[in-house]
Amino acid sequence: MRLLTTRRVVTGSRALAAALLSALLWVFGAGPSLAVSPADLPSPLSGPGVAELKRGQQKKIRQAWQEFLDGDIAASRKKAHRAGDLVPTRLLEFQILLTRDDPAAFDGLRKLCESNPDYAAAWVTLSFAAEAFGAESEAFSAADRGATLWPEPPWNERPSRLYRRWVDDRITRADQLLEDGDTTKAASELEAARLLDPGRSDAAVMMAEILFGNQQIAEAELILSDFTDVPEVGFLRGSIAEERGDWQSAMEWYSALPAGYPGRAQGLERAQIQWRLTLLPGYARSSMTTSEMTRGDLAVVLVSVRPQLETLPGDRVPVMSDIVDHPGHREIITVVRLGIMSADRREHRFFPDAPVSMETVRDAIQRTRTLLGLTVPVWCTEPDVVGSGCLSITPPPSGGAVVRAVLDHQPGVSR
Repeated sequence: MRLLTTRRVVTGSRALAAALLSALLWVFGAGPSLAVSPADLPSPLSGPGVAELKRGQQKKIRQAWQEFLDGDIAASRKKAHRAGDLVPTRLLEFQILLTRDDPAAFDGLRKLCESNPDYAAAWVTLSFAAEAFGAESEAFSAADRGATLWPEPPWNERPSRLYRRWVDDRITRADQLLEDGDTTKAASELEAARLLDPGRSDAAVMMAEILFGNQQIAEAELILSDFTDVPEVGFLRGSIAEERGDWQSAMEWYSALPAGYPGRAQGLERAQIQWRLTLLPGYARSSMTTSEMTRGDLAVVLVSVRPQLETLPGDRVPVMSDIVDHPGHREIITVVRLGIMSADRREHRFFPDAPVSMETVRDAIQRTRTLLGLTVPVWCTEPDVVGSGCLSITPPPSGGAVVRAVLDHQPGVSR
């Protein structure tokens, strides 16, 4: 299965509900959806569980079965009638009705299997009837019962064939539909597959992705609740927790993933940083949300987002007389000590309330990331930069834009 990514989809909740209703109608449709031929079915005298019959009765039923295979229904019924009202002749009559798309065959076969639970040929025939009339779950159950009673080809292979067609193939189609952005059809395929096998975690994850993309978060979490030990589920639960702003839960979900799982380290880092941000003092949160940053705001944001900067060794701190009463004086000292930002050593001032220039912002972000061993950002203003992988901060620089730029890119990868 592909690496999970949360998709923002265009399907609305009404369209999604329509897709699910369509799936239900497909699975439980009233009309026949498959033409059954005599050659598809087992002989009433074949397989385990056939009632004991006299030799003459067996002969007549074999003749009736051959007439059925030859397409002479009248002759088949006539010979079966001569054999008498027997379990195999009743099965033959239901098989005749089934090939004629008569709904009476379905109900009759149900009752026949109920009264003759070890009659393998009846269960196999019931599976074809259920398939023909769109009752997929019953078709699969009947095929499974038939295969258990009659573990020989082709009947013991029928459950796996049905499963591939109704579960595996649908999930595969849904995966491709999601890649193509058609979430309505994907939801229909997934719901039909999940009705037959609600234990498929890959289908549950894809369905939850669709619901999550439609902001149906409670429904997505409900689907995922039965698959707590599946890594893909844990990753998506972490993404959902992030969307809700529940950083503690996000950290727990990401932490529980296997080491090295794709996206685990980045998700855990995001959640940890966001959790720490909720504990920041008011002045720091104000700097992060400001639309026009000052030099002091930039220093506060850099150190608040990457607090490990405070533990790094640096140079001696020059005297800065204008930061004594500034709420971010500790962060300012850190960025100056590390050479991320500079102070005026002649005037002994930092100018914390002055608007910060774009050049200062870019230089400070680059130095911060270099000190932390993170990727060096590629700015969209650089020559020969093409594509969406570059970083862009439009003037005047805002706190939110700087936060995103400091957090962007994966650690430990050089440009």
